[in-house]
Amino acid sequence: MTQINSFLKKAFDSANIVLPMTLISHYLVKCAKSNTYIETLGKHADTLHLWIKKSYEEDFRKSFETQVKKAIMYLGASYARLAFDITHEPFYGKTRGLYLFNTPKDKKYAGEFKYISVCLVTRNKQIPLMALPVRVGEGSAKLTIDLLEYCQTLFKGVRLAVFDRGFYIAELIDYLEAKSIKYIILVPERGGAIADCVDKTDELSKFKHEMCYSKEKSKWKPRTTIVVCKGISGFAWIFATNIHFKTRIEYIWYYKRRWQIETNYRVEDEARIKSKSTNYLIRYFYFLISLLLHLLWIVNKNLNYYVPFKKYIDIIEHKLLFHYLKIQGI
Repeated sequence: MTQINSFLKKAFDSANIVLPMTLISHYLVKCAKSNTYIETLGKHADTLHLWIKKSYEEDFRKSFETQVKKAIMYLGASYARLAFDITHEPFYGKTRGLYLFNTPKDKKYAGEFKYISVCLVTRNKQIPLMALPVRVGEGSAKLTIDLLEYCQTLFKGVRLAVFDRGFYIAELIDYLEAKSIKYIILVPERGGAIADCVDKTDELSKFKHEMCYSKEKSKWKPRTTIVVCKGISGFAWIFATNIHFKTRIEYIWYYKRRWQIETNYRVEDEARIKSKSTNYLIRYFYFLISLLLHLLWIVNKNLNYYVPFKKYIDIIEHKLLFHYLKIQGI
C-alpha cells in the first residue's frame, strides 16, 4: 500500500503536483482489479490524465526503478538471469502517432502500443524489472541496450540474457560480445547462411557467423556462434550464442526459461488498467502500474504469505479504501 503511494509521489514530484495519494491509489487499484477503463473514474480520469501529461517519462522510470531496487534488496537477488520480450497493447481507434503501430488485417484491432520489457528469471521468482515504450521507426537494439545497462546497475553481474527471435540484431550482439555478457538469442530460420547451417546439421552443430551493421558512418562486423539443434520438438532450434554447451537439451532448456516472461504477461493482464487515450505517456504510466502490482505481489508472497494475484489486488484495494476512509483495524 505504501509502495504504491511512494511510486505516485516520486512519479509526479518534478511536476509540482500535490496528489491525494491514497484516493488516487485506490482508484487505480480498483480499475486494475476490475480490468476496466480508467475513464470509469468519471471526472477524476480527466484530472489524472492532466497530471500525467504534465509529468515526464524519466520520472516514471526512476520511480519504478526505486521500487525494483527495494524488491531486489528484500529478495536478496545479487546476480541476474534476464529474459527480454516485446509485448503489445491493443488500440481500437483510428488515430495514429509516433507510438502507435499499425497491425495486420487479420488482427481484431487496427493499432497497438509496444513495450520492450525485461524480467529477472529465477527458479521460483519472475520479477519484472522495467519496460520501455517503442516508437515507430525506432529499432529494438537501442532500447534493449538501454535496459541491459539499467540492469547492470541493479546487480553485481548478469549471468545470462535470453532473447526471442525479434532480438536477432547485429548491433545488440555486438554490444553483448563487447560487454562479455552470456546470451542466447533465438534465430529466425531464413535463407542464405542460416539455411546452410540447418541443412548441414544432423543433431547438433555449431558455426562461426559474421554479421554486419552500419552506425555513425562506419560498418561494424560482430561475430557470433550459430547453434543448430535438431531432433527435438520436430523442428530445428537455431540460436545465436556465446555459450558452449555439449548437448542440445542444455541450449533449449536455458532458452525455454524465458518463456516465464509470457506467464508474467498473463498475470499482468489480470491487472491491466485500460484507457481510451492515444497519449503514449498515459498508456505507459498505466502499463507500469500493472508491472508494479505484479512486483509487489511477488515480494509479498516471498516475505509474508501467498495468495493468488487477483486476490492480492483485492486485498490492496480494500486496504486503500479503508485507509482513505480512516477506518482503523484493517
